[in-house]
Amino acid sequence: MVTKTWSGIVNCSNWMRLLPALGAGFLCLLMAAPALAHPGSLWGIDLSSVVSLRDQARVMSHAHQADDELTSEELQRVRTVVLDPGHGGDNSGATGVAGIPEKQLTLELAYQLREKLQEKYPHLRVILTRYWDSSVELTDRVHLANLANADLFISLHYNAAPHDRAIGFETYFLEPAQVTPGGETTQGLPIATTDPTVTGVDAPEERLPPIGQSGDTLMLIEQDLLRAHRHDLSGHLAETIQEQFVDRIDSIDRGVKQANFAVLQGAHMPAVVVEAGFLTHPEEGLEVLTEEHRGRVTEALVGAVEHFDVQMAKTLDAEAEKPATEEINEAESEDAEAEEPATEDTGEAEEQRSSEPMANATP
Repeated sequence: MVTKTWSGIVNCSNWMRLLPALGAGFLCLLMAAPALAHPGSLWGIDLSSVVSLRDQARVMSHAHQADDELTSEELQRVRTVVLDPGHGGDNSGATGVAGIPEKQLTLELAYQLREKLQEKYPHLRVILTRYWDSSVELTDRVHLANLANADLFISLHYNAAPHDRAIGFETYFLEPAQVTPGGETTQGLPIATTDPTVTGVDAPEERLPPIGQSGDTLMLIEQDLLRAHRHDLSGHLAETIQEQFVDRIDSIDRGVKQANFAVLQGAHMPAVVVEAGFLTHPEEGLEVLTEEHRGRVTEALVGAVEHFDVQMAKTLDAEAEKPATEEINEAESEDAEAEEPATEDTGEAEEQRSSEPMANATP
């Protein structure tokens, strides 16, 4: 009995000695947390989770697998994808027939899509604009994607209507008039909500890295070309997503549309808004809650990323081959021009030789 009591006292004293060390370690973690966080954490965006231990362990586990065990693939051009779970915090989004706010459904969809993308492509960076029920301004979401040098920006939403007849899926990209800044800034349209007071905020003028001298015409032309190119890619991405939805989701194809969504304004990469179904429809509003429907939406978006990556790789490869082809054509034309004078000289010499006998034959 005395021995047991004494051992208990010793164990207790050992724990007492460990308490200061544990406290110091916890304090170090608290002090290191701000250093790990991105400036985006000031907006309520948990960017430290992007470099979480889970992601690092996933990549390391993939790197240590034997060559014959590697079954995953790699994307050719897409390296970073930013997923934007719509709404959050004070903005609940739409609430449909099931009574569940849209902000919860979009966050769950974003996590599942992130899991599927990184499961198939371990080295792909997938960043969320929010990791829990937090309020994030629309302009901060796309600004985060720009800071991350994202290749794609996909804003996830569910739709709503004032009546219960609307049904189907649709994909949006930015209106052409909103691609080039400088004109009158208009307020963004509501995104998946029947509340007319919940609208987009005014987006600031897009700031691109300067090209040429300040105010130079070349700089303005280059910026307009970059915006137009990104706008075209956004349209291709929206069409690809819609095609994948048609193949996998048994609902109404509402098509690809353009709108002035503030969450898309100023994006430096292809950017779209996805509306995966109507929460206000009596049947579809319940179906979107099921794991099967969420799985189909996830599969469609993964397929869209894959197809778009292939298309973008072909486009960039073709553009990279153009300068080489042009150089070859220029070299061939220069060689042809260099040969022309020699040909002319040869012709003149032949004319002279042919005329000499005629001159000798003349009496």
